Amino acid sequence: MNRFRRRAAALSGVALLGLLGAVLLGLAPAALVTLWSAAPAAAHTQLAGAAPNGAGATTLTFTFDHGCDNADTNELVVEMPAGAIAGSTTGQPPGWAAEVTPSRVSWTGPAISAEQIAAGVAEFSVLVRLTGTVGQTFWFPAVQRCVDGDSYEWSDTGPGAERPAPSLIATNAVLAPAPPAAPADQPAGGGGGASVAQALTAVGLLVVGAGLVGYRLTGR
Repeated sequence: MNRFRRRAAALSGVALLGLLGAVLLGLAPAALVTLWSAAPAAAHTQLAGAAPNGAGATTLTFTFDHGCDNADTNELVVEMPAGAIAGSTTGQPPGWAAEVTPSRVSWTGPAISAEQIAAGVAEFSVLVRLTGTVGQTFWFPAVQRCVDGDSYEWSDTGPGAERPAPSLIATNAVLAPAPPAAPADQPAGGGGGASVAQALTAVGLLVVGAGLVGYRLTGR
């Protein structure tokens, strides 16, 4: 009897382990899908740095980590969002040139290979003035063009976007200082009231003076 009970308990344990294994195997794909779906898309053209220069000027540096499939990159265009004004460029790869407007920066030049990207050559810097509030997210839509005519648009701003735009969360260090507040208007009868009172006083003195002159003349 004891031997039978031990064998039954062993069989029950094996069955329980088998059941648990089946459940875990059934759940594993779903768990993997959930983790994969929750993983954010990597930014391929991105903001590599933001260096405050004081007086509201900040140097933004953009970069990318690959070309267009097997084609090398020969152009990068970055749009300025509301609250951002582009100034002069401060750095780009050798042989590249920049065209700057307040709302856009376009860099063009010799094709940059994957080896050059890995060596840190693909860095593009521009001086920008940012106005806004602390914690505000600035999105910089970018277009990466390659020698074969292909291009990537990095302009998505939603969470987990497939092709996210480069972004920056503003801090006090990178924001331009707020302009000083305008002086408050003087209340009615404030500054103007003093002038009226002075005028009335002057008129009163004239009247009194005229009365005294008339009295003296009459007395004579």
